[in-house]
Amino acid sequence: MGIIAVAGGTGSVGRTIVDALVARATHKVIILSRTDRSPQDGVSFLAVNYQDVDATARTLEAASIDTVICAFGMDNQAVQDTQLNLIQAADRSACTRRFVVSGFDMLYKEEHVSFLPWAQWALDTDRAVAQTGLHYTRIVSGLFLDYYGVPHWKSYLKPFINAVNVGAKWAAIPGDGTTPVSFVTSQDMARLVARLMDEDGARWPRVAGIAGQTRSFGEILAIAERVRGGKFRVVYDSLDQLRSRHISFPEFVDTGLEEPGRSSEWIFATFHYLSATGNYLVRTEETLDARFPEIRITTPEEVIEASWGGR
Repeated sequence: MGIIAVAGGTGSVGRTIVDALVARATHKVIILSRTDRSPQDGVSFLAVNYQDVDATARTLEAASIDTVICAFGMDNQAVQDTQLNLIQAADRSACTRRFVVSGFDMLYKEEHVSFLPWAQWALDTDRAVAQTGLHYTRIVSGLFLDYYGVPHWKSYLKPFINAVNVGAKWAAIPGDGTTPVSFVTSQDMARLVARLMDEDGARWPRVAGIAGQTRSFGEILAIAERVRGGKFRVVYDSLDQLRSRHISFPEFVDTGLEEPGRSSEWIFATFHYLSATGNYLVRTEETLDARFPEIRITTPEEVIEASWGGR
């Protein structure tokens, strides 16, 4: 049994991964924190100063941390700098051998840099960890199904709208709605990550894809309309419109990614454009679902029916 430290373990994705690791019970789990905190739900916290790389390395060594999973929300340069510091600290720690970089999203490439500010962070992170002696991987998982079930689907994820608002019965479909997209619940993603932790780091793929369930937004809309028992208000946004960062949402939710020059509309239009151009279809050579077939993947139908059936 190794000791796994989750950075960002109180955030939405990180907390989901912590729960899956605890449930699997094959490793001890610790959450890295900037401050001293009392244990929560049986999980201990380890205080670290991310700005001091050497001190963080000593802390990882003292706690015998074998693996670091970084689950930061990558929304600004300061967070990116913190992750790079953590990679250096893990590499300097004599007992830390494995590192999962913060991802849990699409696979970013050089071609995305001019369109997305956070694509450069992902590329820089991959280069940084590749220069260490750590075994490492990036989890590429498409879009989360949770958003079609909340608030009735148990999830730590913040509200978000991927084309179809099941609760309000409206949809803003990117393109013609036929582009295939990979969908997975955050819980299934976390179970697959927890299972990967049982494997030797030398056998980790550099990019660990999660194929999940492949559907189009048109198919998601059809499922939602069937379960809710009626037609939704639907508009179709062209790729040109989305690329110009405009989208036909009648209402927005705060994503937490907003900042000057980056409105909620900008953010949703960006994700819709990427989805409609095939970037959220997981195409990695090896997927965790194929590697661990014993972990059953939840379908969109199951999420929407369990959350909205009879409502």
